[in-house]
Amino acid sequence: METNQVIKSFASFLNASWNIAVPLLSARAYTTNENAIGDWLQANWEILVEKRVLQQNEYLEVYSDGADYNGSSSRINDLNALPTHSLNALLERESMDVLNNEIINSKAEFEFDRLIGFQNGFYIDAPPFEFALIRDGSIERVFKLEHITFKVTKLQSGSF
Repeated sequence: METNQVIKSFASFLNASWNIAVPLLSARAYTTNENAIGDWLQANWEILVEKRVLQQNEYLEVYSDGADYNGSSSRINDLNALPTHSLNALLERESMDVLNNEIINSKAEFEFDRLIGFQNGFYIDAPPFEFALIRDGSIERVFKLEHITFKVTKLQSGSF
């Protein structure tokens, strides 16, 4: 399965499981519900995406803000692992950045942050996960998943 299909399958997984998992994550053991959700997202990202698109002993940058469960590590598994690869988002065609209401030319490449929903002009961490939050330097942009091709890129030694 190619990277693009893996990411879109992860979006489907989030859409199917979000309303079941999030209420369970409000257990008293967590400091905040937000921390629990971040831990759950990172764990599933590592298992369902990272292990599928990379080889053994290769690691993606953390999903969104990563996990808080293990203190200094933003990872759930392989706590001391440093990222060896990043996930980039490439626009397949001229596309609307719905967050900034701006048309962006095709062939642009951005740093992927996370999958999101989008309502009333703002991105939300809730279904339906039909959009991607990406970083264009210090600018946040939001594009429909159907306009993006995902690409795994090896990080340069010493850049992590």
